[in-house]
Amino acid sequence: MPILESTLELLEVTSADDQSIEEVLGDDIKGFCAALVGDEGAKPYRDKWREQLNKNVERKLGGLK
Repeated sequence: MPILESTLELLEVTSADDQSIEEVLGDDIKGFCAALVGDEGAKPYRDKWREQLNKNVERKLGGLK
């Protein structure tokens, strides 16, 4: 299931970077859950998480140079 895989990847990267869930998701756990199931208005949350994941990956790849 792509949604669960993406969520798991986000949480794994967050943990690997020693970030707290709150740093990535903020205080809006309800919004996080809504985004997972595709409720209206979820796009901004998905975009935020995608951006955070991309930053984390970029930081990791940059550290490998």
